[in-house]
Amino acid sequence: MVAVIFNHRDEVLVALRNRHSHQGGLWEFPGGKPEPGEPRLQALHREIHEETGLRLLASHPLCRVEHRYADKHVLLDVHLVSRHAGEPSGKEGQRIEWRARQELLAADFPAANARIVELLRLPETITITPDVDSEGEFLELMRKLIASGRELVQVRQTKLPPDRYRKRFMKAMELAAGSRTRLLFNNLPECFEFESPECGFHASSRVLAELDRRPVPPGCLFSASCHSLAELRRAETLGADFVLLSPVAATGKYQASQLLGWNGFRRLADQVSLPVYALGGMRPELARPARAHGAFGVAGISGFVR
Repeated sequence: MVAVIFNHRDEVLVALRNRHSHQGGLWEFPGGKPEPGEPRLQALHREIHEETGLRLLASHPLCRVEHRYADKHVLLDVHLVSRHAGEPSGKEGQRIEWRARQELLAADFPAANARIVELLRLPETITITPDVDSEGEFLELMRKLIASGRELVQVRQTKLPPDRYRKRFMKAMELAAGSRTRLLFNNLPECFEFESPECGFHASSRVLAELDRRPVPPGCLFSASCHSLAELRRAETLGADFVLLSPVAATGKYQASQLLGWNGFRRLADQVSLPVYALGGMRPELARPARAHGAFGVAGISGFVR
């Protein structure tokens, strides 16, 4: 059981492993093994209190990582802690630190933790492009988003046929080259031919239903749009890096009876182990408050393209 614990500055708590332990001298996210017959979440709470003195008040599944070392096989059940009580200290004599998410380096951690570090470098917000009629208007929008430092932009253009969409996406890639902005391709998977960490693939719920395997190679992000537990579990099975779950709040597109609300969002998100972004009626400033409801972050169109 592993805890990713945030403070109010959006920093993550890490601890230095004893040099005489397995993978000693490397940093880790705090946690430990359940006792025989001990419920997993109870073990997480106990281990974190014993190691750091913190009391966990709210946590949500983040991911599960299976890794084989030469001498050991481990399964990490990782939970994101959105609320805790107390000030942490190294109760077992270990050194602890708060670190900014973007400063985490996989090389500082045991190899099994690399996946956790990768996910924690995902941004709090994802911008989705609105439909635009002309290529000139589209490229101007992309210049604006890239110049403003958007870290992850889903290029969604629903009115374009696949060939025109791909050409437009390639021009967006040229604009984003050398910037901090990564782009997500949102069209047919057979049109996606990129093998760059600067771009990834986003599956609509319709495309997700048709996939039989992860559509992109390692190193490329893979995300999906979900509206139900069945779709969330399908995305998880296919190895999605994260998902967008909607509709959370009113947008004008959905009837009130279709809205999840935060209670519905949390109920669904807590049943899968992958980062879940809230979509529908979101604004960028809701990213951190949304964590209390099980969201890794928020995504949107109208409130994000300014």
